[in-house]
Amino acid sequence: MDDKLDLGQACAPSAASPPVAPLPEVISPYDRIVRFSFPVGAVVGLVFGCVVYLISANALSVFNAQKNAPGIVCVAVLRGWGPASAVLAVSLTAAVLLHRAGRRASGPLEVDHARVLLVLATFPLLAVVTTTFCVLASLLLWLAEPAGTLSEYLASLSDFMRWPDPVFGLAVAAGSGGFLTCLLRLGADWLTTKKHGLALKLFVAYASLVIPNAVLRAVFLIVDPA
Repeated sequence: MDDKLDLGQACAPSAASPPVAPLPEVISPYDRIVRFSFPVGAVVGLVFGCVVYLISANALSVFNAQKNAPGIVCVAVLRGWGPASAVLAVSLTAAVLLHRAGRRASGPLEVDHARVLLVLATFPLLAVVTTTFCVLASLLLWLAEPAGTLSEYLASLSDFMRWPDPVFGLAVAAGSGGFLTCLLRLGADWLTTKKHGLALKLFVAYASLVIPNAVLRAVFLIVDPA
C-alpha cells in the first residue's frame, strides 16, 4: 500500500503567498499645523510690518508727512496685512509639515481630517497675533528714528484708526481661514505625495491663496468702502 501512496503533493513546496500590500499610514497633522503656525505667524508679521512701514514712510517722506506713517500702517495692517500674514503662516506651515510627512512615510499615506476644523477655529486668534507683531515692527522702526516718540505714535493711531478696522480684519481672516481649511482638506493628498518637490508645493499653495484672498478683500471693500 505504501507504493500506492502519492507523496507528490505532500512533499511539494507550498506556493508562495502573494505579497501583502502595506497598510496605509494615517496621520492627523492639523494639531501640529496649529502649534507651528503661531511662531511662523509672529516672524511673518514682523517682516510684513517692517516692509509696510518702510514703504509707507518712504512714500510719505516725499510730502514731509512721516508723522502719519504709524496710523496709515496700522489701518493697512488691520484691514489686510495682518490677516494675510495669518493665511501665509498657515499655508507655509501646512505645506512643509505635510510634505515632510509624505517623505518620511514608508508606504501609502492617508490624512485623517477629523480635526481639520481646528485650523479654522484658530484663525481669529492667529490673525490677532500676526497683526500685533506687524504693529510691533512698525513701532520699533518708528522709535528707531531720531524724532520718533511713543506719544506721537499713539497720536497718529488715534487720528486714523476707526472701530470697523479690526472687525474688517477679523472678517477677512475668517473668510480666508474657511477657504484655506477647505483647501487643506482637498489638497492634503497632493501635498503628501513624493512626486513633487517642496518648492513646487509651496508655490502652488501660495498661488492658490493669492487670488481668492484678493477677491475676498475686494468684496469686503465694496461692502465697507470706508
